[in-house]
Amino acid sequence: MIPFRNLPFKIDEVYLTSDTHYGHKNICSGTTTWPEDHAGGCRKFPLIDEMNDAIVAGINATVGKNDLLIHCGDWSFGGKDNIQIFRKKIACKNVILLQGNHDHHISRAHVGPQNLFTEFTQIGFYQVESLKFVCAHYPMAIWHQSHHNVPLFYGHVHGSYENVGKSLDVGIDNIFKIKQHYAPIGLREAYDICQRKPAFLESHHDEFTN
Repeated sequence: MIPFRNLPFKIDEVYLTSDTHYGHKNICSGTTTWPEDHAGGCRKFPLIDEMNDAIVAGINATVGKNDLLIHCGDWSFGGKDNIQIFRKKIACKNVILLQGNHDHHISRAHVGPQNLFTEFTQIGFYQVESLKFVCAHYPMAIWHQSHHNVPLFYGHVHGSYENVGKSLDVGIDNIFKIKQHYAPIGLREAYDICQRKPAFLESHHDEFTN
């Protein structure tokens, strides 16, 4: 069985986010070059600096310096420099990054950018106090212990996917739909949202099997 690694934080000290895309001009409505049928999904900022500042402000107003921020991938755009620029602007000392499809500048470097994070990995199996959960960049239909009500937190889809089972898109675009501001969501709130959903049990696993 895959173990869930205990993280030394309290439930109300852990926050989740994803797909910040810091520095990504095409996701900003004022600077995008995307065609109109794609640009409808852009963030409504006239300037990319305003978008970046809003992302940083939302994180720093929500996550304390000694808390834990779990980021489910697609950290930044605009080259290697933005990886460090964005990280330096975040007050939180403890940041776990799950690798997203746009994090190639981080994944290709065995030192340097990866050292900016407490952990850099593909998928995380975590426990905080009594809560077990899985984190990854991509959504899944079935994941480790999903049939035992363990939730999945993911990103990638920017609020465009009707998720399956007890899972939640924690990307800032989806959380904006829920809370009307660009900021991480607390682990407790995210967990409660997932537990109100039915589990997806389309396999030989169910609540009675392991």
